[in-house]
Amino acid sequence: MKIVIFEPHPDDLLFGPGPILLEWINEGNHDIHIVTVTDGRACYRSEDDVLSEEAKNMTEDKVAEMRISEAKKSVAFLGLPPENHHLYYFHDADGQKYVKEGIKKTKRLIKNSDKIVFPSNHNLHADHQATHDIAKGAALELKLVKVEYFVYFISSYGKFQEDSKDKQFQYTVNEERAALLREWLNIYQSQVMMKWTWKIFTRYIKKIRTWTYARYTFNDIGKYYNI
Repeated sequence: MKIVIFEPHPDDLLFGPGPILLEWINEGNHDIHIVTVTDGRACYRSEDDVLSEEAKNMTEDKVAEMRISEAKKSVAFLGLPPENHHLYYFHDADGQKYVKEGIKKTKRLIKNSDKIVFPSNHNLHADHQATHDIAKGAALELKLVKVEYFVYFISSYGKFQEDSKDKQFQYTVNEERAALLREWLNIYQSQVMMKWTWKIFTRYIKKIRTWTYARYTFNDIGKYYNI
């Protein structure tokens, strides 16, 4: 099975499909591709966190370089081949400017896929919404009627709605997989430089054992809030 997974920023791979991705990899019979849409350069722009001195003194180009490196290290940690990692390098926080270009790039990648994994619609984060628009837009243009559309939500940006309750399912993380998630999290040292963000990230990975996902078909697109 060919599975194409979209992460809006470096680290969304973990906080979106992370737990179930570990299962797909463990199954050992899938051709898994990762698309990192933006370069993560804007993560220190927020004034709502306490930044380390190193973070305060980094240029956004350096931030992007660090975060792209972390995305590559994550793919290596997961044991996926580097040629299956597709970096779009779109500027973080400007995702909507690149939707048309993203669709063009994506059509070549997903045309023979079996499962496409991407963030929900109606997303509170602009880059997550852009990633949704890119993945779904490319699938619609190609009319990929036999593909499974696997949707995730990062909880701080919204939630699944009741209209698609029958499409949703709960995924339980066992202790072995939870330990792998904690190890994986340590790759993202760029996040360590944000005091409150890192505290939230580590607490989330440590405590949350049930993640919600949803599966849709091509004919479901446009009929549900989350797709």
